[in-house]
Amino acid sequence: MDTLLESPVRPATDDSTPVNRNPVRRSARRSASPLRIGLVNNMPDSALVATERQFSRLVHGAIPGPLSLQLFHIPAVPRQDEARAILAARYRPVSELYRNQLDALIITGNEPRAAHLDDEPYWKDLTALIDWAAENTQTTLLSCLAAHAAVLHLDGIQRQRLTAKKSGVLTCIVNSGSSRHLPGQLATCHSRLNEVRREALTEAGYTIVSEAGGGHVDIFSRSLRSDFVFLQGHPEYDADSLMREYRRDVGRYLNGQRDTYPEVPENYFDHHTVLRMENFRTLAERSRDPRLFDCFPETALRNGLEARLSASAAAVFEHWLASVKAQVTAA
Repeated sequence: MDTLLESPVRPATDDSTPVNRNPVRRSARRSASPLRIGLVNNMPDSALVATERQFSRLVHGAIPGPLSLQLFHIPAVPRQDEARAILAARYRPVSELYRNQLDALIITGNEPRAAHLDDEPYWKDLTALIDWAAENTQTTLLSCLAAHAAVLHLDGIQRQRLTAKKSGVLTCIVNSGSSRHLPGQLATCHSRLNEVRREALTEAGYTIVSEAGGGHVDIFSRSLRSDFVFLQGHPEYDADSLMREYRRDVGRYLNGQRDTYPEVPENYFDHHTVLRMENFRTLAERSRDPRLFDCFPETALRNGLEARLSASAAAVFEHWLASVKAQVTAA
């Protein structure tokens, strides 16, 4: 975001990698043509439909004028039957993306399954997609695990395991030197078990766009042939997304699918909800019974939180797509 072109990415040498099949042609588009945005939705089955809706809402609301959002998926991402049916009905396999000319691309993350990213079952397909995006889009937005995969693939930057899941709403300060058009602060949902750290990113030439206290990087960027924007957080989340994830993790604890009780998302629930959650945790840890899940407390968010999250997400996507439209119009 507002970064200058740096050294080009080195494409993979594997002949099966779809690099540079359709190089960026900045003069081939007319300003009256719709922006063509691709969404590669890698999110888990439980979040697949919600993620499509969230990104679609933000993309279509970001700028006036015609816009086409095209949906793709990576077949190697493990799926159950219901999700496969949804993908078959509305999505195309990522192999078809390589025959398209897109202005911008969004690549989502997934819930980590492997201890090492390059052991994920879809690693080869994801890195091939990253190489293609670097050569064939004006800009690519990479979310969460996809962001971690990209920096590992491009620059060998390893994600670091956190001592506890980072879950909550972070107040992120926008660095004035990295973006002139974003507000000074962003309220962003974070939900992750790992992170890439500021020092490693800056040493490799990445620009930190926004970050929260304690050294938590939020948005960072790097200009290659394509301008890559990386999100460690989830600005696309609905206001209740963290609540639903927290509730899911409590259920996993009660069912014995996880060893530790999840922490309440920070800066998220109102005071009375936090107290109810703490009381429920005491009961659950004393009597670990799946039937307790039926008594999960009612929740209320902090006053004004939904509006803050919505405004921040809109600002990020408006700025990102405005830059795309400006490049296409100038071509």
